[in-house]
Amino acid sequence: MVAPQNAAEYIGAYKILHKIGEGGMALIYKAIQPSLKRTVVIKKLKDPNREIINRFKKEALLSASFHHENLTAVYDFLYTKRSYYLVMEYVDGEDLRTIIDFMAPLPPVLAGLLILEIVRGLQYTHARNIIHRDIKPGNILVSYSGDVKLIDFGVAKDNVSTRLTLTGMIVGTPAYMAPEQANGEPLSTGSDLFATGILLYELLTGVKPFYGENNTEILSRIVRNKYIPPQRLNPDIPRAYRRIIKKAIHKDKKHRYQNAAEMIKDLEKAIDWQAQSDKKTVISRFLKTLDKTQETTGTDSVKMQVFEAVPSWGWRTFRVALGFVIAGLLVFQGIRFSEKQLGYVQLPAQMQDMMLQVDDQKPQKIHKAGLEIGPLLKGRHRLKAYAPQKPGIVMADITIKAHKTERINLRIPEVRDSASCAITSIPAGAVIAVNDSTLGKTPLTDLHFFPGRYRIRLSKAGYAERDETIRLSRGQAYSLQYNLSPKE
Repeated sequence: MVAPQNAAEYIGAYKILHKIGEGGMALIYKAIQPSLKRTVVIKKLKDPNREIINRFKKEALLSASFHHENLTAVYDFLYTKRSYYLVMEYVDGEDLRTIIDFMAPLPPVLAGLLILEIVRGLQYTHARNIIHRDIKPGNILVSYSGDVKLIDFGVAKDNVSTRLTLTGMIVGTPAYMAPEQANGEPLSTGSDLFATGILLYELLTGVKPFYGENNTEILSRIVRNKYIPPQRLNPDIPRAYRRIIKKAIHKDKKHRYQNAAEMIKDLEKAIDWQAQSDKKTVISRFLKTLDKTQETTGTDSVKMQVFEAVPSWGWRTFRVALGFVIAGLLVFQGIRFSEKQLGYVQLPAQMQDMMLQVDDQKPQKIHKAGLEIGPLLKGRHRLKAYAPQKPGIVMADITIKAHKTERINLRIPEVRDSASCAITSIPAGAVIAVNDSTLGKTPLTDLHFFPGRYRIRLSKAGYAERDETIRLSRGQAYSLQYNLSPKE
């Protein structure tokens, strides 16, 4: 079949809009599915032989079984007019290669959020015994709405099929291979995490850790684990990110992350919780600042050779000068981010010595009258305040504006102004959440709330969740008891 040339042509029931890309194995088209009025991507297999067709079919079967926010969905697989087609979810955005070329080095919080989403996608596939084997920037899509998607499972390996390699060809992209992959040894889920560590290095520095003039030189550096520490290229990389990179791309498999859950745990510790709670907004707003008029990165070889060519006596001066330049850029980017995304809250003086919880974070004691808290991402946040050893609790939803300080007036209700409440359950030990803010476990007594509507939710492992909304009236006492039903 001749490749479609204009929007009047169809592949099956799909109306072709235009060609958007081409890989080593397939042509990529943007199309419309008229019956559902949705945009899709169609991959058309090029020059098929038996092994390539098997790989293409495998990608279709694997991807069709995925149901995860960080993996693209597959809608259809076609064989028509002697050609194979794969119909997939359309992601309106950019691939990570473009983001690195035009925006790197990224602020650590952005780099961390992107990598965290990638690793969550890998955690899903690894739990199904699927190793991607080709993690690289071109296989990561970031949408303008803030979604991060892992694509291209054409060379993935699972525990069912083992013969996926084209005869005489190396599987994967050399610059992102783990040492065992470069040596042709058996792979593990840690091999994908190794490549993800390389992505984090590249996002934070703008260059790959293992570079070379050809694939042989690149693979040699990977096997010897020879790379410049990322802090030499960008001195402002936080220590937590350096540790993640060092562990992820360690030469010895025993010292690397053994599974995706370990890496996710370290990333969640390194990334500010406010950014995590509004990750799509943070990623989306940053991506919309993309300017494709000028690349920020040159070739890896040239950049790295500059660092290696600096004599030892001049390295300190060179590093200091580079540090000032990079620090200036990061400070400028941080100021822009702060002005557009962050705000503060000023608390009333009477809240001194009370406990305050913002969203779902750990409660902290307010030691200073009129304290400002933040920075917080602009948008809605939930506050919960209470006084230790005293009855009463107050909750409030507030809206933070960018680069502004919001002044709020919270107070614990007096007993005569409040509704008292006791919450129990059978069995006891159920987690109580009021307006989606966790209070503790049943039984809880002597709670005091401002009059109004509250959503009460109880959850306990092995039991069905209870969820209801009640109205509490001033001066009334309520005894709320819930019988929890075991899950079937």
